[in-house]
Amino acid sequence: MSTIADAIVRRLAAHGVSHVFGYPGGQLTPIYDALHRQNDIRHILARHEQAACFMADGYARASGKPGVCLAVCGPGAFNAATPLATAFTDSVPVLLISGQVHSGGLGARSGYYHENEQLAAFSGFTKLSLRLNDATEVDDAVDRAFAAMTEGRPGTAFLEVPVDVQRTEVGDPAPKPLPAAQPPRAPAARDVEALARLLSTWQRPLLLAGGGVVTAGAEKQLADLATRLGAPVLHTLMGKAALTSTHRLKAGLPWLKATSDLSNMEAFMSPLLAQADGLLAVGCRFSQAATGSWAMKPPSSLAHIDIDPAEIGRHYATTLGVVADAARTLEELLERLPTSPRPPWLLPDPPARAWQLPDLDLVGSLRQALPRDAIVVADITRLSYILLSEFPVYESRTFLHPAGFVSMGFGIPAALGARAAMPQCTIVVVAGDGCFLMSGMELASAVQERLPIVVVLINDGSLSLIKAIQHRRYNDRFIGVDLKNPDFAMFARSFGVRSWQVSDDAAFKDALAHAIACGAPALVEVRLPGSLA
Repeated sequence: MSTIADAIVRRLAAHGVSHVFGYPGGQLTPIYDALHRQNDIRHILARHEQAACFMADGYARASGKPGVCLAVCGPGAFNAATPLATAFTDSVPVLLISGQVHSGGLGARSGYYHENEQLAAFSGFTKLSLRLNDATEVDDAVDRAFAAMTEGRPGTAFLEVPVDVQRTEVGDPAPKPLPAAQPPRAPAARDVEALARLLSTWQRPLLLAGGGVVTAGAEKQLADLATRLGAPVLHTLMGKAALTSTHRLKAGLPWLKATSDLSNMEAFMSPLLAQADGLLAVGCRFSQAATGSWAMKPPSSLAHIDIDPAEIGRHYATTLGVVADAARTLEELLERLPTSPRPPWLLPDPPARAWQLPDLDLVGSLRQALPRDAIVVADITRLSYILLSEFPVYESRTFLHPAGFVSMGFGIPAALGARAAMPQCTIVVVAGDGCFLMSGMELASAVQERLPIVVVLINDGSLSLIKAIQHRRYNDRFIGVDLKNPDFAMFARSFGVRSWQVSDDAAFKDALAHAIACGAPALVEVRLPGSLA
């Protein structure tokens, strides 16, 4: 005799789930027992529910498949709220499954431990938030969650199950077929024809690729369109891996360098924006980070392809908007354009001076040490923003960054999720000391779960981005930004993790090579004097 908890696990497996990331709790024990009694899904233990959900996020970003997290109701689920909101903001499919108090105790101040009202709280950063109440709802509830995460603009879902419901015996019903997957939304023929006509009027076309290109698997179509139009390609933070860095038309971010709070960005914008006479944006949101706090001034003729109609015209007036899947739209657009490639009206030049940390070229050393398909996970630190601008990428889904929610502590757990998803890939995470102190205990998870990653830790003893704002805006009135750091080498060693401490390029290159080669979790600490971004 099986239970509803067993039925939930079976349905997850039917949807292709092979890993779940979690932290157990009283109202989740029936689901954990169901996981123990099956062999299809591997559970990976985090040291905090926030890390568990970041692991699910990293898994989803690296693989393109939904990530699944388990967190007990109340404190566990709310610990997971930040990464769930992170995934929602960046359109990443993540499912959080939580227990809930006994059905008889639902409601505010019930007296049950972990009492809470989760559904309303989570509704603002999920596409679907629901409670499973009885055995007849299991398959439908899980199916609805996967549909919400994957159809249209991807996103997050939340499913809670009262503990008594989880324990309910249901027998062993015959498996119910999965619902048919909905095809990606096709563009209207008239929209594609209008877009082709508009592009034909541009003499100096420019493309802007967002994360929607990667989500739709439209990387090849984007490259073909760039070649066909002779158009340089800018990318957003989420679109960094949409076009290989070996493509001669890749032009980088819309900005060449960023200030610590994205203010006063006008001088750093790409000159291509002023030179082009038309811009086609594909799968992007024109976010504050991508546009330098909207300092970006696109050409007057602007076309925008996006799966979400709410994004068309949100920040910039559009000449033409197409609401549809990026891959299908670009395929149909290419069919309507001349087959002969136009010569590029301009080939992007590399910047005259590379953006780097003071006296350190960590970007070049990192790229030289890594295989082409290595995944770099960039937490919130100065070097990560330099990597967003300067680091070459060659494969899709090989650069992960919490672009929209800007969540510190993302890096290490997301790297562990990526490692679970892509066990053949080298995984390197770049984190500042502030970020590391938020999730460094997940080195224990890396060791216990045998998920080798390399952590590049930038230690300058401060929250450097915030300190830079206090320098620029508040006349050096520094408060709450200087860190009294532990001995990171000793910290790593306490978990059985090898570490290296470096302060120059040559030592970094040597340490990084040894860390990658060791095949186990490793830490390379880059010690910097305190400086302002």
